[in-house]
Amino acid sequence: MADTTDAMGKPKAARAKAPARAKPAQLTDVAPAPAGRRSPIAEQLQATRDTIRTEAQRKAGELGDEFGRLSAQAGEKAKDIAVKGKTKAAEGLENLAKAIGDSSTQVDERLGKQYGDFARSAAESVSGLAGSIDQKDLDELVAEAREFVRKSPAVAIGSAAVIGFMLARLLKSKD
Repeated sequence: MADTTDAMGKPKAARAKAPARAKPAQLTDVAPAPAGRRSPIAEQLQATRDTIRTEAQRKAGELGDEFGRLSAQAGEKAKDIAVKGKTKAAEGLENLAKAIGDSSTQVDERLGKQYGDFARSAAESVSGLAGSIDQKDLDELVAEAREFVRKSPAVAIGSAAVIGFMLARLLKSKD
């Protein structure tokens, strides 16, 4: 005798066959385009690619313009700061020259006229440097500094170290 129940215990005859499901459409099911023509999907895909490419190029151009504008702005700001620094440096050197010149009479009294003359000469040199810095354009000063460093790097490094040390001491004394 044949078994009339399935594994679930239901009669086999009671199971109805489910209707066959339709397969989902695939790209291969689309009718091919006539020879020499692309399918509508391929045309839409190419149009989308072209739109994306055009939009990306436009955005890149906008970003390049914005970068150029910001770069120019930063350059102008840096130049303004450098000019203000140059002016303050010239004023500081002029004040230093005045202080050295004022102290030269005390040097005469304490150490002798020879050392007082040396102090006056140093004051004149510092004052001349201050005037030179004040009169020159920023680009000229940068070019001169580059040339000086190129010709004598050891002196430039030594000078930078001494100036750094003096500035550190000056800043410490203000605290």
